[in-house]
Amino acid sequence: MLRRDLRNLSQLVTPLVLGVVYALMVLRSGGLASAEQGNGPAWLAEGMRNAAAYARIGVSLSVGWTLLARLAAMGFSQEGKNYWLLKVAPVSSGQLLAAKFLAAYLPALLLGWAFVGALALAQCGGPDLSSLWFSLAVVGLCLAAMAGIYLAFGVSAARMDWEDPRQMVSGVAGCLGALATGLATVVGLALFAVPQIGLALLGWPTLAGQVLGLLVGGAFSLACALVLPWWVRGRVARLGEG
Repeated sequence: MLRRDLRNLSQLVTPLVLGVVYALMVLRSGGLASAEQGNGPAWLAEGMRNAAAYARIGVSLSVGWTLLARLAAMGFSQEGKNYWLLKVAPVSSGQLLAAKFLAAYLPALLLGWAFVGALALAQCGGPDLSSLWFSLAVVGLCLAAMAGIYLAFGVSAARMDWEDPRQMVSGVAGCLGALATGLATVVGLALFAVPQIGLALLGWPTLAGQVLGLLVGGAFSLACALVLPWWVRGRVARLGEG
C-alpha cells in the first residue's frame, strides 16, 4: 500500500530529502568543524566536539522524526477496513504493538544511523570517530522514545473508516503527538547532555559523562518507548468497533 499510493510514497521519501538538505546546510555553515583546530583551551575543544556530536544527532533525529510520524502514528490506521484480519488472527495485542513498533522504529533507526555516520565522516578537519558510538546510542534511544509516543497516539486516535490516506489520524491527535514527541525529545537530549557537561566541568573524563548521560537519558527514553504503548494496549483489541 505504501508503494502503490504516491501520497504515501512521498511521505516516506520526504524525510530522506529533508535529511540531505539539513546535512548540507550544517556542513556548509561549518557547524561540524573539527574541534582540534586552533590553540584554544582544552575545555573549549571538548565543548566544540560535543557541539559537533549533537549537531549530527539533531540532523539524524529530524530525519527519523518525520519518518516515524508516518510509520508509527499511522501504523494501525493504515490497516483500514482490513483490520479485522488481524483481530481474528492468533496474535495478542502486545504482539501487534511490538510488530508495529519495530516496523516503524527499524527503518528510522537505520536512516538515522546512516546520517550520523555520514556526517561524522564528512565533517571539516577529518572524520570524528571518538564520539560516534555515543551519537549512535543517543539517536537509537531517542528514536525509540519517539516511536513509542507516536505509536501510543496512533492507537488512541486510529481511524479504520478512512477513504483518503490523509484521514488516517485526526489533526488534533497528530498535533498533540508531534508536541509530545518534541517535548520528550528535548527532555531526553537534556538528560543525555547535562551529566556530560557537569562531569566535564568537574574535571571528569569524557567517557564518564557519556556513560552517565546514557544511563539517565536512556532510562527516560526506554520509559517513553515501553510504558506508553503498554498503557494503550487495551484499546488495540477494540479498534474498528465503532
